[in-house]
Amino acid sequence: MRKPQRIFLLLPLVLLLAGLRAEAQQRNIPTAFAFVGISRIDEGALRASLAEMAVLRLHPADTAALRTAMTDAAAAQGFPFSRVDSVRWLWSEDSSAVTAELHITEGPQLQTGRVRFLGNSGMTGEALSRAVDLSAGTVFTDAALNDDLRRIVAAYDAAGYPFAEARIEDLQLREADGDVYADVVIGIDEGPLFFIDEITVEGNTQTDTDVIVRETRIGEHERYDPDNIADIRRRLERLQFFARVDEPQLYRRDTIGGLLIAVAEGNTNQFDGVIGYQPPRGDEERGSVTGLVNVSFRNLFGTGRRLDARWERATSEISELEIHYLEPWLAGLPLNLSGGIYQRQQDSAYVRRSFDGAVSFLWNSNVQLTGRIEQTQVIPSAGTQIAGLDRSSTLAGGIELRIDTRDNVYNPRSGITLRNSYSGGNKRISLTGGDVTAFIQRLELDAGYFLELFSRTVLAVSLHGRELRGGELDVSDLYRLGGANSLRGYREEQFSGTRLGWTSAELRYSLGRRTFAFAFFDFGYIEQSPDPARSRQEFSALRSGYGIGARLETGLGIIGVSYALGEGDGLSEGKIHFGLINAF
Repeated sequence: MRKPQRIFLLLPLVLLLAGLRAEAQQRNIPTAFAFVGISRIDEGALRASLAEMAVLRLHPADTAALRTAMTDAAAAQGFPFSRVDSVRWLWSEDSSAVTAELHITEGPQLQTGRVRFLGNSGMTGEALSRAVDLSAGTVFTDAALNDDLRRIVAAYDAAGYPFAEARIEDLQLREADGDVYADVVIGIDEGPLFFIDEITVEGNTQTDTDVIVRETRIGEHERYDPDNIADIRRRLERLQFFARVDEPQLYRRDTIGGLLIAVAEGNTNQFDGVIGYQPPRGDEERGSVTGLVNVSFRNLFGTGRRLDARWERATSEISELEIHYLEPWLAGLPLNLSGGIYQRQQDSAYVRRSFDGAVSFLWNSNVQLTGRIEQTQVIPSAGTQIAGLDRSSTLAGGIELRIDTRDNVYNPRSGITLRNSYSGGNKRISLTGGDVTAFIQRLELDAGYFLELFSRTVLAVSLHGRELRGGELDVSDLYRLGGANSLRGYREEQFSGTRLGWTSAELRYSLGRRTFAFAFFDFGYIEQSPDPARSRQEFSALRSGYGIGARLETGLGIIGVSYALGEGDGLSEGKIHFGLINAF
């Protein structure tokens, strides 16, 4: 007799668990909606609102929640007086789906009546009316009213009132000719019109305060401009002086308005070391090691002055040396003065040496216009076998436009880059029978676009073009393409021509503020004009390359590695490049 008693005692618990399981299964049944009695409420928008409120899988026990969600969704369309009279739950024959049939009384649509402003002296009522969306006769909702309050505060902020506040002072409903109107009074506390009389900098132990202040581009007693303030952080980060730059903060000291800028000094000197390996092109050739050393002092003595030195061995036959100096903000004006020397040793064939000077006008934080002059000499080696290569000297001048709106120099997620330049000058060639002069022109274009597709994933697209025009063009004048910094998957400077174009598309996955992994595809066009006197034949080609790579921040610095394949390459013929960027 004891076993039946135990089963009898457990039976209520079994039935309860079965009921809970059945109810849980019912709550997972998809719910459809049918609306009865509405004519002006948008059914599509209503369904979308219910979806956002997560009521697409309801159970009949959730009728109260459905009523609330329905009235909230109707109010969002300007029908705050609507109500749900009844709800019918209609099950399918196999009970696999259910439809909630809602019988609704719409009620009148609430419209905006009179909108008045109180407390505004710095901005006229007409200006405020243009700033808001609500006006007489428009649909009135709580969301629209709150959005307008934010628009008013933003309008005051743009007008130089950063401490302005807006609130609902009064709200009255009235009925006229069967319609219901909301009359609104908006109260405004403007706060003071703000002027920046002083700038305080904290955290700079190496960089002069004057260097930081001048980069803000804020003059004495300048009126507060939110766009200018918002851009300060990006300007300072582009200097690459600081490990961290905080958002600027406004403050008041008695009657004086101020701006606080907090920074953390970083390592402003940089060493780049790159080593690469190029496999042999045939059985009779040996592979070669390439390399690059780049030393940069970006903030000499804390003054913003810059000195760069670069040595590169692009191939076993080519080496380059380059030194440049930059003097920023000449005489306190937004003018940068720079100059340098460049030398290229082309095996035992010739040396190309150039001296250049430039003055750059910093139009704003994004735009820079540069005028440049350059003196170039080509000195052939004794017994050179290159046809038509003679000693020459070229004096050229040019102009260059740069635009940079990237949000981050190291790992941009948005923005563009543009460099467009033109130069022209006379080339004088020394021949036994006398000098020959020719006019040479160069046109160059570099553009980049960065777009964050979704979290951590960025599409980086770049376009580059080069064109060389003129007579008496020898091998030292030609543009070169191929390698880690242009058309990847090919040897360094594998191609040369008078007209080049290449594009690159990278899909980057961000691993940190300065690091990312990427897959890339490069495509290039090479064209070479013919010159029988110099044994240069007409040539044109299309080439593509692809691969993967990563840029990683480690204890040693930022390490970059990439693996690239050109057309027809097997896996063993890929080009591998390693790089180390270490600040000291």
